[in-house]
Amino acid sequence: MQPGAGKAEVEVRRLTGADAEAWAAQRQALWPDCPPEQSATEMAAIVADARQVAFGAFDGPRLIGFVELSLHPHAIGCGPGPVAYLEGWHVDAGRRRTGIGARLVAAGEAWGRAQGCREIASDTWIDNTGSDAAHRALGFEETDRLIHYRRPLGR
Repeated sequence: MQPGAGKAEVEVRRLTGADAEAWAAQRQALWPDCPPEQSATEMAAIVADARQVAFGAFDGPRLIGFVELSLHPHAIGCGPGPVAYLEGWHVDAGRRRTGIGARLVAAGEAWGRAQGCREIASDTWIDNTGSDAAHRALGFEETDRLIHYRRPLGR
């Protein structure tokens, strides 16, 4: 295990506007197609809205992972809401499978319980086997599969 890779050295805490630069870099790693301006707008909304939250995992001053959650009135496969919804979840590649992701999700679960949620839900792309495995490792169960379609309309 690399230095600093253990659970004890990593602090998980709520992200704030003061974390914006490091948080934006983590979001860029997860969502590389998201324009920086959109990411900045979304982060500001998360900080300002009590129905959303983000937690970061810090190894000393360095942000090495994050989760973002929001409250949904319902989610596929869940009972009556509200439901804590895992909107984004990322841990630096070299730090995965060390329990950091689980600690981030646990922070989100605690937040969800405090908001009156009885369940947490999430989603991933059908071909994202790494994300699927990570969710299943934390006890998430698949509730549905969905394929989206499109077709242009003629004039």
